[in-house]
Amino acid sequence: MAKPPTNLYERNELFQKNLQCFPEYIKQQIRKVDLDEVGKWVDIVYTEEGYPICKYKKDGKVKHINSRNPWEQAKNWCNQLPLNQMSTLFVYGCGFGYPLIELLKRVHEDTVVVVFEQNLPIFIAMLHYFDLEPIFRAHNKCIFFLGPFEEFSHYFQNLISTYGLLYLTVPSVLFTPSSRLFKKEYLNIQSHVFERLTQQITAFGNDHYDSLLGLHNMIQNAEIVLENPYLSSLKDKFTNVPAFIVANGPSLDQNMHELKRVKGKGLILCCESAIVPLMKNGIKPDAICVLERTPESYLYHFQNKKYPEDITLLALAVADPRTFASFAGPKVPIFRSFESTSEWINRIVGDGSGLYAGLNVSHLAYELAVYMGANPIVFVGQNFAYGLDGLTHSKQSKYTEDVQEYIEKVKSLPIVYVEGNEDSFVPSNPLWVEFRKGLERLIEQTSHVTVINATEGGAKIKGTTCDTLTNVIEKYCKASLPYRLDTLLNESKKNLDISTRKNKIKSLRIELIKYMDIYRALNQLTSERKIIVEQLLEKDKYGAGQELRQEFEQNNKHIMKFLHRHVHDQFFQQVIMFGYHQMNELGVINTPEKLRYALQIQMELFDNLCVICKSLIRNFQIAVEKLPLEETTSNE
Repeated sequence: MAKPPTNLYERNELFQKNLQCFPEYIKQQIRKVDLDEVGKWVDIVYTEEGYPICKYKKDGKVKHINSRNPWEQAKNWCNQLPLNQMSTLFVYGCGFGYPLIELLKRVHEDTVVVVFEQNLPIFIAMLHYFDLEPIFRAHNKCIFFLGPFEEFSHYFQNLISTYGLLYLTVPSVLFTPSSRLFKKEYLNIQSHVFERLTQQITAFGNDHYDSLLGLHNMIQNAEIVLENPYLSSLKDKFTNVPAFIVANGPSLDQNMHELKRVKGKGLILCCESAIVPLMKNGIKPDAICVLERTPESYLYHFQNKKYPEDITLLALAVADPRTFASFAGPKVPIFRSFESTSEWINRIVGDGSGLYAGLNVSHLAYELAVYMGANPIVFVGQNFAYGLDGLTHSKQSKYTEDVQEYIEKVKSLPIVYVEGNEDSFVPSNPLWVEFRKGLERLIEQTSHVTVINATEGGAKIKGTTCDTLTNVIEKYCKASLPYRLDTLLNESKKNLDISTRKNKIKSLRIELIKYMDIYRALNQLTSERKIIVEQLLEKDKYGAGQELRQEFEQNNKHIMKFLHRHVHDQFFQQVIMFGYHQMNELGVINTPEKLRYALQIQMELFDNLCVICKSLIRNFQIAVEKLPLEETTSNE
């Protein structure tokens, strides 16, 4: 590599050139840093050979980022790494360039390299001394994240929310030599990174039947959607109104009585299972929020129940159809955003309005409160932790009375201790931790909202302030609601043109039939690819693998058709994720032997995709048959 520039003009020119190699979000981060201040943190001295080495100054101490022979140090570090076995690298620290450059010179062109650099002054200094453009041109699968996790979490989430996640399931973790000087910072980043990866992979789901159940429920609920107001009718209708999200945690029994003072002065949004203790205590929420699609949701909380007509049902459109049919009050079926099947049906019978909705009903309730413009948003009974004597829910809930098998299932989970609101640590479990962290991400994304945790005890929820329910009610529940939620929705329903809306059923039928043809074509594709690969593997048992490589790459292109935005990818993404995970475990696929293994994995993947296509063809036909017959209207 050419020796770095020695004068200020050349360094500034090189900095500007390097800056163009990075995406806009990196440029924005760097532009926020006063370049004149970098010198206060970084000293650059030169080796006898004329290469720059970096010293970092902080709190009166100097940290040496490089050794006196930086290239030798970088080469020795790389020599220890089995790079051919690593398909994805998570690299912590740039090391002022030397280890990063040496690494990128050695890795295979297909290796994905994700670099985390927590120190912006060191990174900016590096851009002034090394020409990175040739390196990045030769290896274009390099992704950077700068600063502490909080500063790049949004961009990292964007990465793993795409199908780029397919290539990140088996990351090899590399700490550059100088990263030991910032051990605490990098371990913190790594903890957050792997936590997010785990959550995102979990969000992919793992149950084809569950996805089919959601499809059939939405098809059966299509008429309910058309007969009732859309979610958009609630947009900002309760601006700056306090909203109380009531969960079914064990602490609910302690302060539930206070909620009677909220009625008419704040919105009470009840997380589904909390409706039982609330109604037993004479507390009518403004709405019941329902997330689940399973029959148990209906059987536990709606079967043979007569709720007052001034309570609203805010339920996902995937909910059991009997839930909507049994409910007397206003109803708003809600479509999920970022879920292909839900968005597809929403485009046909809805108006496009939807919510992410998360993994837990508290996530849905929180998003609803934000969508309606509520502020502050107050959590009640949101423990995410065990109560006294190992209680999991309110003593008055359905679970503690009649559904003991559910409680036993929860209690069978491993115990983990988390930071508490009132105690240093409280017992929880991995499922509740996952739900809590999902809620914390939603809160992080809505910094304009004041979020208060009025739960008695329980786990600390990041992004909230703690206060007693009594204090919150006295402070925020002073004025009456501008109108009741049920009144708003009943008035909205009066203005609906139901007959015109129901014409959308015809469009839904046409779309279902169209996609049956699409999945027949994709099913044919899987059969053809399997035959091609089988013949090739038989023919080229001992060959050099050039043809194997071509078909391997062709297969990858064909597999991506099952993740196209016009296909219902939620049915395919689980098996594709598993197939790519198996291929990632092979490391860099750069030998004929590895190519044969990879092609065999692809054949199994095509088998699974074939099964799913046949299932969808059959189930879409059933869905067509479930739709109401088209009504003929007369002009006479």
